[in-house]
Order: sequence, then structure tokens, then C-alpha cells
Amino acid sequence: MPNAVVMTGYGPPEVLKWAGVPLREPGEGQIRIKVKAAGISPTDLVLRAGYVKAIPLPPNAVLGFEAAGTVDAVGPGVTGTSIGDGVTALLVSLGGYAEYAVASIWTRKPDTVSWIDAAALPSSAEAAVGVLRQLNVKSGETLLLFGGGGSVGIIATQLAVARGIKVISAVGEQDETLARELGAMPVRYGAGVAGRVRALGAVDAVFDAAGKGVLADAIALAGGPRRVITLADPAAADFGVTFSQYTTDRAPGALDETIALLADGRLRLRAHKSMPMQQAAEAHRQLESGTVHERIILTLQ
Repeated sequence: MPNAVVMTGYGPPEVLKWAGVPLREPGEGQIRIKVKAAGISPTDLVLRAGYVKAIPLPPNAVLGFEAAGTVDAVGPGVTGTSIGDGVTALLVSLGGYAEYAVASIWTRKPDTVSWIDAAALPSSAEAAVGVLRQLNVKSGETLLLFGGGGSVGIIATQLAVARGIKVISAVGEQDETLARELGAMPVRYGAGVAGRVRALGAVDAVFDAAGKGVLADAIALAGGPRRVITLADPAAADFGVTFSQYTTDRAPGALDETIALLADGRLRLRAHKSMPMQQAAEAHRQLESGTVHERIILTLQ
């Protein structure tokens, strides 16, 4: 029986336990992956704590929206992927914190991309590509990005800059240099941010990847809610703003596009460190403490 990090209930990090789980078989159009690395996303933390009950979790749920590893089994209808292939996968039904995961969305991992980088890519890349597509930002326009130092924001900045979009990145002091390196104009996040943005020029669209009460400023700067999209602010409906969530048609092809950029050295990811998967509870504890600015990727030997 394989092992996984099982969520024994809602609550603090201690509800995460390393335990035996049944080995799932891949269904139609699915593959099973022998996991080498799995990313921890902010959503994992809020799901575990019970803050987002809108996403129903089964008993003994296994968290993790993204994982990388080798293909262990192939379901009916799968072509172009074989047992032993290295892949990275977006796990829309969770399951990444495990020795084996079943995936419906994946792409081949190039040899030049490490397992850890491959596991850090999928959910952030899909969100970045998807929201930029929904905003329909064009070359020559100006995009204001809240959360430009986060995993999604870093990818979105680079994709937008490469398309000739002017990016104003609202970040904390520690991420100002990074924003400049990625081709954005940084502004300090926090009180007075709207004035600092106006000093840099007009804004055509706003991408809120932070979800920390910026929607009123975003609407004022964009001239209305039509081209304001948030990934994380639950008050979106109160402001008439689109709350973007994963759908199968939000960003088809996002993994193929971004893994190629990563392999070519044309895409940077947020800084990350790794921890053994068996220490998932400690990883959640460190992330919730606010003392860790990096992402944490869980690994298996």
C-alpha cells in the first residue's frame, strides 16, 4: 500500500499525517504518476484550515494541486505518453502530496527542467496564463499587477512583458528588485498605492493575484470593474469584479507553453526550497508563520 499525506480533518497543520492509502487506477484519459515532487499552494493552507468549505473534500483527503514525476500507468484513450516518461501535472482534483497521483492534465518534463521546478510550475502557470487571457491585455497597454512577487505574479509579469505590455507591479519592499529584473515598474504595496500608480501613468487592466482588499483602488485605477480580475479576493462579487477560478477552458495549453519557456531559460519561478513530503505538516506551519518568503516544494526520494 502506497503512502500519502492524509488530511485527518480540518484544522492546524497537525491534521496532516503520513499514512497508507489505496493505489488508484487511472481512468479514461488519465495517467498515474510516481511522484518525485509536489508543490504547496496558498489554497492548500486555507483548504486544510477549513476556510474554503465551498471546495468539498472527502474524508482523508490528500492535498496538492501540482506534482511532477514519472508515468507509472496509463489509462484508456491516452496517446503520446508512455510508462516511464517524466511529466508535470496540474491536479484539479488534488492528490499531489502522495507517492502516487492520478492526473488528467499534464505535459512532458524536458530533461533541462528539474523535478522541483517542474512541480512548482503547473497551478501558478495555469492561473497566470488564464487571467491574462481573460483580461485580453494587448501590446502597448498597461497592466497593474497586485501580488507581483508571488508565484502567479512572477510568471504573469514575464509573460506580459514578453508580449509588449507595460507592467506596474505592486509589491513589498523585498520584491522591488525582483520586479525590476523581470521588466516591471515596481510600486510599494500598501496605503497610498493608488497615488503611486497614478504617478506612473494610466492603467488599462488590473490583475489581482494578492487578494488583500485592493479592489476599490483597482476599479478606480482601471476606470471601472470590467477589466479587473482577482484570483483571491472573496469580496469580488460585492465590487462587480470577476473572480477567476479554474475551468477547463481558462488556459488550455498553459503547461505546454510555460514548460517550454522554463526549459529554454526564458521563465523564472518564485524562489523555493524543498522539504521531504513526510514533513508536510511542518512545511504548512512554516508557511503560515509568515517567516518563510519562499515557496516550499515537497519531495520524495
